Amino acid sequence: FIKKNYLGSIRVTYSGLIGLIISLIGVVTGTIFVIIVTRQLSPEDFGLWALVGSIVSYVIIINPIVTYWSTRQIARGEEIGKTAVSTSGLFSIGGMIIYLGIAIFLATTTDADLFVLVLASILIPTTFLSNVLISICTGFRPQAVSYGFLAFEASKIPLGFLLVAFLELGIIGAILTIIFSSISRIIILAFTARGKIIGTIKKSVIKFWLKLSWLTLYLDGAGLIYKLDVLIFSVLTNSFLGLAYWGVAQTASKFVGHSSQLSTALYPKLLSGGKVEIAEQNLIRSLYFAIPLVAFSIVFAKPALHILNPVYTEGILIVVFISLRTFSAQIKTIFFNILSAYETVDIDKHATFRQYIKSKLFFLPTLEYILSITYVVILTVFLLFFNDQNSSEIFIVTIWSGIAFVVSVPFAIYGIIAVKKQYNFHFNYPPILKYVGATVITSILVTVVSEQFLTYPESIFDFLPEIIPLLTLALVLYFGMTYVIDNSTRKLFKSIIKEIIKR
Repeated sequence: FIKKNYLGSIRVTYSGLIGLIISLIGVVTGTIFVIIVTRQLSPEDFGLWALVGSIVSYVIIINPIVTYWSTRQIARGEEIGKTAVSTSGLFSIGGMIIYLGIAIFLATTTDADLFVLVLASILIPTTFLSNVLISICTGFRPQAVSYGFLAFEASKIPLGFLLVAFLELGIIGAILTIIFSSISRIIILAFTARGKIIGTIKKSVIKFWLKLSWLTLYLDGAGLIYKLDVLIFSVLTNSFLGLAYWGVAQTASKFVGHSSQLSTALYPKLLSGGKVEIAEQNLIRSLYFAIPLVAFSIVFAKPALHILNPVYTEGILIVVFISLRTFSAQIKTIFFNILSAYETVDIDKHATFRQYIKSKLFFLPTLEYILSITYVVILTVFLLFFNDQNSSEIFIVTIWSGIAFVVSVPFAIYGIIAVKKQYNFHFNYPPILKYVGATVITSILVTVVSEQFLTYPESIFDFLPEIIPLLTLALVLYFGMTYVIDNSTRKLFKSIIKEIIKR
């Protein structure tokens, strides 16, 4: 069923390492932009900024009708690029209408600025176009997604300085920065995907997507429910300060999520016929970076919050729980993607409704619904019955983040058990234990040193000379120890050097 010229064309580790390196560079550039935003915007405006992001992600629910199948079909050699871009463009119109309706409702029920919300509606078409191009590139050249991400993150720095800091446009400048940066990413992705966006618009493909739109809408609906958390919090508490703590903590813990870049190419690789051994190796590579990143996010939680804005430094526990939630979600995603990639029901274009219902393409989203509904219900009950005027925003958001972490764990465990049972997935425990050991030793040493030397001056320019050597120490200790004690790490470093020399 898979075209021979696609089989083996995707290099999982190569694409993953490019993704990781670029995403870590993006962390630096993105953090600079966030620092600009958090230090220029009031906590209330930063809370509105988090609300805008939540609404945008809420209304693009119809996007997967195109993007979900685009990656699967492109990876299997089908030429549907032009059809995908055209159809996604039409869907973005519906997305804008939904967004504007939500914006008007929130402006009348909360203190949200309607003009700011309407301006942010421009993010809808740019998000739709960006996502469909990402889905196309993921199917045949995953590393291009990383290049687009780098363009997006790098362009935010000069635009942020100009619009937010220099012109002092506040949240309006921040939104305009994201709009223009999104356009730069679209240009990179469109250039890469140009060879796939050719030919005619295929009505048969559109009919296939619309026929299965119930499945893609069902698939993404769980995420829609999950993202109700921000809306529920804002409506039940009317606290933009609480949203600000949530948004800042999300930013401070972002390092953990970037290790998922190692698995970017795994899904299309398995779709194109890759064996389970590839997934086993990829898991080890992912954990090599994910384990220290989650630990370092916790160890550096206070310094990270201080850099973003000293007023948020009390939210350390929020960062801890969100970091752990991100790690748990990353593990779940890896194993759910393995289960989904090996499902072949969609290869048969005449598969029945019953066949899809029995497939993993339906079962896995059902588990996501259970996760999302459980999370939202527990959060809502807490806010309704246990939130009172004597509770601080810090306490409320800390419990919120704790709920998010605890709910995610059982589903990650299920993904691991299911893949191990169905595909005889082999866990290579020795290197994993070595990574954990090296991380624990590094974390303890760095914590001791930080307590002795960090003084937390208010000026970021005075604080960076203190924190950068500490970060360097953490990286040198971890990579140095793992290089000495782990053979697979030495092979990884040698392959990276060989690839650099080769190119």
